[in-house]
Amino acid sequence: MGGKHFKKGKHSGKKENKKLSSKKIKFFSLILIMGLVILLGANFIKESDFIKTTKEKNSPEVVDINKIPDKMGEYKVLGVIVIDKLGLQKNILEETTDSSLSLSVTKFYGPNLNEKGNFCITGHNYKDIFECANDLELGDTFYIIDKANREKVTYKIYDKYTVNPTELDCLDQETEGKREVTLITCNPGGITRLIVKAQEMESQK
Repeated sequence: MGGKHFKKGKHSGKKENKKLSSKKIKFFSLILIMGLVILLGANFIKESDFIKTTKEKNSPEVVDINKIPDKMGEYKVLGVIVIDKLGLQKNILEETTDSSLSLSVTKFYGPNLNEKGNFCITGHNYKDIFECANDLELGDTFYIIDKANREKVTYKIYDKYTVNPTELDCLDQETEGKREVTLITCNPGGITRLIVKAQEMESQK
């Protein structure tokens, strides 16, 4: 009888050891999972900081009007367009030719910079020009600085669409007395044109 009790105690000890081992395994597993969560969280924060820093680096610097050149090649520089969302800052050239379009964006049609009417700007969909223009959305803004008058006007996008090259309604100058800008570039493949239209922000009046 005493032997039986002894055997029972022995088996009971083994069970307790197994329970203890099981608890240790669960504990260390929990520690491991928590460590992985913390590590992944830290990596996510680092990645977010990297993305933020990259975006900030890609944002255009504040334009110094005094540093806007008078010319690019043989073409007069009218001013500068800055689209923060695209990280884009380009000189606006006075004349549209194959040569000027290879340098920057150009005036295609309309009044002088930042005057009432529809100022139309064209540019190739090349990298660092209007390649990412299709990423612009209604409500996005950009601004234009007129070099001669040293005036900065911010415009808000209100329309975006695609047309065939023969459709010229986007050049219409009827703007109800408002200042308007139309951006024109090719869609990928060059068959159609992307049109982005914006008007001066009301708060500037």
